[in-house]
Amino acid sequence: MAEATDPRPAFRVASPTATRELVLFIAIVVVGAGFSLASPYFLTVGNLVQTLRAALELAIVSAGMTLVIIMGGIDVSVGGIMAVSAILIGKSYQAGLSSWVVAPIGLLSGAALGAWNGFLTTKLRVPPIIATLGSMYIFSAIMFLVIGGAWISGLPGTLSPLVNGWVVGIPASLLVILAVYGIGWVLLRQLPYGRHLHAVGCDERSAGLVGINVDRTKIAAYSILGLLAGFAALLYVARLRNVEINIGTTVALEAIAATILGGTSIRGGFGSLLGTLLGVVFIRIIQNGLVLIGVSSLWETVIIGGLLITVLTADAWRNRNNPRIA
Repeated sequence: MAEATDPRPAFRVASPTATRELVLFIAIVVVGAGFSLASPYFLTVGNLVQTLRAALELAIVSAGMTLVIIMGGIDVSVGGIMAVSAILIGKSYQAGLSSWVVAPIGLLSGAALGAWNGFLTTKLRVPPIIATLGSMYIFSAIMFLVIGGAWISGLPGTLSPLVNGWVVGIPASLLVILAVYGIGWVLLRQLPYGRHLHAVGCDERSAGLVGINVDRTKIAAYSILGLLAGFAALLYVARLRNVEINIGTTVALEAIAATILGGTSIRGGFGSLLGTLLGVVFIRIIQNGLVLIGVSSLWETVIIGGLLITVLTADAWRNRNNPRIA
């Protein structure tokens, strides 16, 4: 059967996320106001720019996670992908390679590891959570085998301006985030592939019946997530100029949390990159604010976990009345 170029008659791409985005934006304003009253340092330019830079890698990975979850998948190994890519970047720099060579190594290694997850979930039919959980352990083992318990440090700051620089008075990290999300928006809303992602997430079997190559769509989504994880690793190295042994340990759960808080359905079929970005901002504001007022970071985990449970419970109640929103 010829591949359908536009499955829009069968599937709606519009997603019921506008209310979630508005609620999340209001929550950001309220929480930000609370922290600004509790700490005189919260609303300073230096603190806000530092928070933005600290959010850079999470924002980029979360954009890719949104695509995968819209498609009906999930990837808990993305932190491991980021770690392996960062190690390859660090070792390549130590070998004397230039950034023109190192950057493609980081990006392509991430894409390859993401494609591996796509292969497991499509060709071997392993459930996404099991496939990526297994990959997470494999990637973590690779990381420790390569660097053991030592950091890779003293790396060049050639790409540091991408993270720490300014462009006409605007933080370069903000421009990088806007560029990634702008490309993601075009992919999701303006190109046939975005409609294929939504269609597969809504009903995989029906998507196949209208001519969509489901396996190729899934592998591409995991590959894009891996590519973005490799890009995040590159920016991580540019920002810190070293590779720590705990790199990426929380990024997968934080990216999933940001995506779900932003309105993307854990069941697939619809989602919002704007909502995901708001979710990233919300998480980083909570983390930064708690540090400033001297509260244990354990509470940050409690708050984010509680919000996730609340959101998923609300979605479950809504889906009970409307089994498939598409």
